[in-house]
Amino acid sequence: MPQQKHIQQKLANLRQHLVLLLQQTNALNSRGSTTLQSVIKRLSTPGDVKLQDYQANPLADLLPQIKKANATLPLMCQNMVNKVIDLADDLPWYQRPVVNNQSFMASHVNAQIIGPEGLEVRQDLIVGVTLMRPNIDYPDHHHEPEELYLVLSDGRWRQGNGDWHTPGLGSLVYNSSDLMHGMKSVNTPLFAIWCLPLNKPFTPFSTPISGPIGPSPTA
Repeated sequence: MPQQKHIQQKLANLRQHLVLLLQQTNALNSRGSTTLQSVIKRLSTPGDVKLQDYQANPLADLLPQIKKANATLPLMCQNMVNKVIDLADDLPWYQRPVVNNQSFMASHVNAQIIGPEGLEVRQDLIVGVTLMRPNIDYPDHHHEPEELYLVLSDGRWRQGNGDWHTPGLGSLVYNSSDLMHGMKSVNTPLFAIWCLPLNKPFTPFSTPISGPIGPSPTA
């Protein structure tokens, strides 16, 4: 029970800080702004804290590099990174099962902080984190829920058939429903938070898929 209360407080602090950080962002189109406000509203109420089965982070060796790079971020973003890292030992880490892409499999890891498979369990919102080793592509994929990425490291992003671009540290990337999108790390590890408001049950991202994440299958 003391451990659960301790994690509950960490999650409350993370949620409050994420709301403050998201409220500072206004460089989105009208649809993205609507999604942003939905995420902020849902973050204002807590879910139930449930300690998940511990899953070790296979990319834990990246955390010192991320902490070092964190000094280049705006202060609010630095605090956000620190709050996630403070929970790292308790998060249910997983690697997305994808066949025929071993370099990606070995070089990325995700965790739900909030959501159906998160430490804070709820069905109306997912807040997750992704880590990737340098110079790795996260393959193009799509999913029905809209999504906001909070960019907390250098990296490049793409939507549909558009060009790769660099959003900038502390920026938000909005992906509309079923929009094909991808990202890739550069010469440093990638660290990003993703938020998806859910309006109906959603197939977990940790569910194995039978082929590469690409233009055909749904992520």
